[in-house]
This record gives sequence, structure tokens and C-alpha cells, in this order.
Amino acid sequence: MGGRRVLAAVAAAGVLTGVLSGCSSGGSKSAGAAESAASSAASPAAGTTAAGTAAASASAPAGGAPDPAAPSAPGAGSAPASAPAPAAAEAPRGDLETALLDDKVVGQVLPDAKAMAGWEEEKRRVDTADHKVTCTGAAAASCAGKPLSGSVRFSSGDVVVRFLVDTLPSRDAAAQRLKENYASYSAGPFKKVDTPALGSESQAFQGPLAEGEGVGIVVRSGTVVASVTSEGGPVDVAATRKFAVMLVKRIEQAQSGKAPDAGLGVG
Repeated sequence: MGGRRVLAAVAAAGVLTGVLSGCSSGGSKSAGAAESAASSAASPAAGTTAAGTAAASASAPAGGAPDPAAPSAPGAGSAPASAPAPAAAEAPRGDLETALLDDKVVGQVLPDAKAMAGWEEEKRRVDTADHKVTCTGAAAASCAGKPLSGSVRFSSGDVVVRFLVDTLPSRDAAAQRLKENYASYSAGPFKKVDTPALGSESQAFQGPLAEGEGVGIVVRSGTVVASVTSEGGPVDVAATRKFAVMLVKRIEQAQSGKAPDAGLGVG
């Protein structure tokens, strides 16, 4: 009997160790895609996401995928006096299987002037994930049912904030895209920043961006990989995270069949 108890204790310890290892290695990790390599909203050092590179639209640190919305790397900056401070919001936690493959819905997921009150919209774009088709006018028909990449850029004073969403056909495909984004950041001069988790899993990174040191946050929300970056002001992880909270809420609203309307003032 004594021998059996010893063996049971050893087995239990092994299981606990495995669980803890899994939690530390997975979970809130996430990176951006580069803006100069045709993929990913917050990808560092010439790293860019592969196939369907939806995550390639936003900005990118030291080399990366081209950003349809505006070339620049992810950055985090606290809005100057002229930029309204984002309101605090509770982090969403969804992991829905709904795939967002409608360009109109993806366009609605991207924050608008109402959601970004006090900020000026500069560029907005929705493409197929490979960026071969821009979903406007007659070309929109070619986007139906395909993985998509949407991006939008706002500015206020010297601060620029970029949002990117890449839609995948499944959670597994989105999880794989997120791993590719993580690898991109790991290849550059970026360091992970500890922040409360967002969506299904997330990670914040800090490093040199187009306008200096900044922060990029990459999130997976179910089947969507999203990136939020800001630059042009002092590094402010908390402010960048509030933008990311808003974006994830809008993604979850769309995945639930609701019209995305979350804004900076929505808790």
C-alpha cells in the first residue's frame, strides 16, 4: 500500500509540472506582423506571417510586411495633450469559432470615427489575406468567403495608432498564424512586456519602431488575429492595451452576429 501511495504522488507531481509548463509556454503570447513584407500588423524585424498573411497589414517593427494602411512599425505611445486618453475597459475573453470572411463585416470591425472620438482617421483598407485584391467596388465580389486583412490608421497630434485584423477560416489556423507572428518578434530586437491577457491569447512587445521606441500588442480572438500599435509619444503599454481591448470587443461583437460598436469609452 505504501509503495502505491508513493507512485501516485510521483505521478501527480509529473502531471502538475506538465500543466505549469504548458501554461508558461502558451497563453498570452502574441506578436505583430511586419509592415514591409506584406503581412501582419505588428511584426518585427523583417519577420512577416506566412500564407494568407492577413496579419501583414498593420505596422511593423524593424522590417516586416507592407502595411496597406500605412507603413510603420508597431509602437506604443501615450497620446499627447492633444490626444484623448483612452477609457479603461475590461478585457474580453471570447474564443469563438465564427469565421469573419465578409469584407463588409471586417470593415465594420475596424474602429471608426465614433469609436475613436477625438482622433483623425487617415487610412482604411480591407484586402484579401494575400493582399492581391482590395475589397472595394466591383472587386468586392472577389473577396467573398476568403480570409481577409483589414487595417486602419488614426492620428492625434504626434501620436499614430494602427489597427489590423486578419481573419482565418478556423481557430487552429488563427493559432498557427499567431505562432508565426511570435516568431517574427523573436527574430527582432523586441522584448516581451507583461500585460493582462486579452481575447483568446495575447502578448505585448516593446522595441524600436519607425518613430522610436514603442509597443505593439497582438491578440488572437477565436478565428481572428489582430494587432494594435501606437507611436509618436512616450512608451505607454497601458494606453496601447486599451485600444486593443476595444478592438477585441468589436471582433467578438461581430463573431456573435452583432454590429460592432465598442469604443474607447465602452467598459
